[in-house]
Amino acid sequence: MVPGEQPDGRSLTAFVRPALPGPRALAAPAVLSLVAVLLVAHHSHVSFGWRTVAALALAPVASTAVVAVAGRAAGTRFAVAAGVVYAVLPFAARHYFYGALLVPYDRRVMPSLVGLERTGWFALGVVVCIAIALLPERVAGIIGLVGAAAAAIAWIDAPWRTLFGDFHESTWSPILLCFLPLAATIGLALRRPWLAAAVTGWVAVLVLRGVHRPYESGGLWLSLAAGVPQVAVLLTSVALLVPPLRPRRSPALQEDPAS
Repeated sequence: MVPGEQPDGRSLTAFVRPALPGPRALAAPAVLSLVAVLLVAHHSHVSFGWRTVAALALAPVASTAVVAVAGRAAGTRFAVAAGVVYAVLPFAARHYFYGALLVPYDRRVMPSLVGLERTGWFALGVVVCIAIALLPERVAGIIGLVGAAAAAIAWIDAPWRTLFGDFHESTWSPILLCFLPLAATIGLALRRPWLAAAVTGWVAVLVLRGVHRPYESGGLWLSLAAGVPQVAVLLTSVALLVPPLRPRRSPALQEDPAS
């Protein structure tokens, strides 16, 4: 393979249309995302209005964007799994918290994670995910790295020790919360380094921004509402750390040098 090219010979800076799974596989995560919006609306007692309509319209778009990004990383099965993770993430995340944070999570954070609240902020994250799916990987990766660097310059001076204490008082495992993103990033980078830079870069921007928001009212997690699609891809990427799911070496590299 020529340096600077993808395995199929195309340049890493060339525009490529993401290869999506078949209609049936693509429909399953989309339907689940619609059901998730309705369940969150019921759980959080969100009255029906224009935000509900907007959230329902955004749900299949966000799900398809997740599937497209994940499909670029590791194929159809991984893409569908990421779409499912995206749909169940607001409910699974709730079981990770306890104590006083559950009240703002149910009232504010959970609806924001599906666009029922802060719809414009959520829509921004969907647009970014679509851009990651469509842009050349190297271009998206460079943008992600530049964005993360700019956010670090602006917001790196944050109360990190206080944040860890907040994690300890509101989550079941603050250590897991600290190391899981690293593991997920490594898993994705094993397949697509530039794609990992794009996805992780955007999430880093949202984390650095959210650290400066009041934690007790869910500020950090409200900031991450614009990164739910990207977080779903990252969480699914932990599976790529399992050796059988890693890229196989080419037959030429597997030949015995002595033969």
